[in-house]
Amino acid sequence: MTTVTSAWTVPGFRLFWSAGALSRLGAEVGEIALPALTLLTLGATAMEASWVRTALVAPFLVVTLWFGVIVDRHPRRPLMILADWVRGVLLAAVCVLALTNTLTIPVAVGAAFAIGTMTVLYQLADFSFLPQFVPEDALIDANSKITATESAIETAGSGVGGLIVQAVTAPIAIAVNAVGCLASALLIGRLRIDEPKPAPGATETIPAPAATEPTPAPSTNEPADTSAAKSSAIAEARDGLKSLIRHPILRALAAEASMWNFGHEILMLALAVHVLAGLPAGPLVFGAVVTCGGIGALIGSLLSPRLTKRFGYGRSLLVSLVLGNTAPLIGMVTVAFYPAALIPGLAFAFLLSGLGSGVADSQSTSIRQLALPDEIRGRVNAGYRLVSWGALSFGAILGGALITFIGPVGSAVSGAALMALATVPVALSPVRGIRAINEVVPDRTGTQDT
Repeated sequence: MTTVTSAWTVPGFRLFWSAGALSRLGAEVGEIALPALTLLTLGATAMEASWVRTALVAPFLVVTLWFGVIVDRHPRRPLMILADWVRGVLLAAVCVLALTNTLTIPVAVGAAFAIGTMTVLYQLADFSFLPQFVPEDALIDANSKITATESAIETAGSGVGGLIVQAVTAPIAIAVNAVGCLASALLIGRLRIDEPKPAPGATETIPAPAATEPTPAPSTNEPADTSAAKSSAIAEARDGLKSLIRHPILRALAAEASMWNFGHEILMLALAVHVLAGLPAGPLVFGAVVTCGGIGALIGSLLSPRLTKRFGYGRSLLVSLVLGNTAPLIGMVTVAFYPAALIPGLAFAFLLSGLGSGVADSQSTSIRQLALPDEIRGRVNAGYRLVSWGALSFGAILGGALITFIGPVGSAVSGAALMALATVPVALSPVRGIRAINEVVPDRTGTQDT
């Protein structure tokens, strides 16, 4: 049985949690506001909307590996503060331009790319920062609380976002997103945690966990003449990506996340076009559907620790993925054959999908954090983000093309089908056999640089 300690007892966690909650609230409002801004305020076509969305997620392909090296070489808290301030200022500028009717599609694309770049930096630093001050026995509870909070905010934020867009236009909703980022920066600035100073250029490859003996751990006996190359940013970034690919558990989770994100991006872009631009109360309906997903995720995240204790990581994770990844496909097929069932069909599908995702997210995050030594956590997580979140860019581009040629409903079904297939890599991996969290913690004996 896995030991779980309350994260509320950890100094600094409440402040960290509050900052993340405010940032997430603004981001959830922004999830409704951005497509509404492009489709309704700017009158963009589906293809133009896909370019704005692509610009927002493209940094996960372009800068992720390099930022992973930066996160491993520098204290994480200042990086999070910097990212929040820049995002807040840029979002405020977009709001002003939109309200003065001077915002254009090219400007929106450029702003989206800059905001997405800072989002990459924030998320990589956030992922590596939490395990620095939260002990292993409280990390499960910390991630569960964060996931539950994010789910609750998704529930409220999406509905509020739809209401704001419907009542006072998308630019005002963008302003709410800006306020969330700036408030997060102020709270993180109040954290007083002594971060260990990273060793510049230090590299390490992760040993495979004991449960995956058939896959040999990467050799750490490198020739002496390669030490200079290893210390370079390019070599460190490559090292993190290689460590991800060689680790059977992390590799399976990355494959699942990549397929899911690819399909989900197509699904959500198609639904945005179909609902936001196709219904008189589109923003309210779209927000309500996404809210149902948040309700399900909230319930799932609250159940996650209990399910983990009773059934272990592997079984509860796999079952939750089957539920969460398959529900959108069932919902979209129902809508395709019975258009009148659009609202109830999507609402129920998103509720079930959120339920499964809520259980799985906190579990997979804990696994990824504890399977990595701190020295390379940023780089390996950067590799994970590159392949998983990088898929969003391709999904956004393909989504725009699909909507143009086969329509939003057919495109949404195609995206949901890809999401359903995302469970396969995990089902075929050693993840399904994990019982306790300590099974994924690498054996650091003799592997650390001295």
